[in-house]
Amino acid sequence: FGVLSWLETALLWGCAALHELGHVIAYRICGCGMESITVLPFGICAIPKDAMKVPPREEVFCAAAGPAVNLLLSALMLALPASETTAYLLYCNATLLIGNLLPILPLDGGRMVYYALARSRDAITCETVCLRCAVIVLSLLLYPACAELITGKNPSFLLIWVYLAIFTALRRGSI
Repeated sequence: FGVLSWLETALLWGCAALHELGHVIAYRICGCGMESITVLPFGICAIPKDAMKVPPREEVFCAAAGPAVNLLLSALMLALPASETTAYLLYCNATLLIGNLLPILPLDGGRMVYYALARSRDAITCETVCLRCAVIVLSLLLYPACAELITGKNPSFLLIWVYLAIFTALRRGSI
C-alpha cells in the first residue's frame, strides 16, 4: 500500500518466514513433515502432512512455536544496540507475536485454544468456543481497525480484520 519501504517489507516478510520456520521445526520434532508452505496476502502458512495424526498436546506445541520465535527475536532486538533497524525488527516481531496469539482461528492463538480444549472436549465444543472467542475479539478490534484507517491512513489493520471476520463467518457456517 505504499506505506513500507522495500527494506521494511523485506524485513517484515523475513520475520514472518522465521515465524513459520518455528512451526516447521516444531512439526519436525513431532515427527510430521510439511505438505506445503503458502504465501498469503497477509503472511505465510506452513501446512503439515498428516496433521490429523499429531496429538492435541503436540499441536499446541506446534502452534506456539511460531510466536515463540517472535518472542525470542524480540528479546534479541532488545539486547542489540538501538538503531532504526533494530527498533523496526522489534516492532515487526512484537506485532507478529501479539497478533498471532489472538484466540481467532486460523491464527496460532485460535489453534492453541482449539487443541488445548480438544484434549478433553469434542470437536463441536472446540469449534463453538473458538467461534465465540473470535466474535468477541473481532468485536473489540473493529473500532481500532477503523480508527487506524481514518486517522493513520493505513488500511492494513482493517484488511486483516476483514479477512479474519470472513474466515470466522465462513467457519461458523460449517458447524
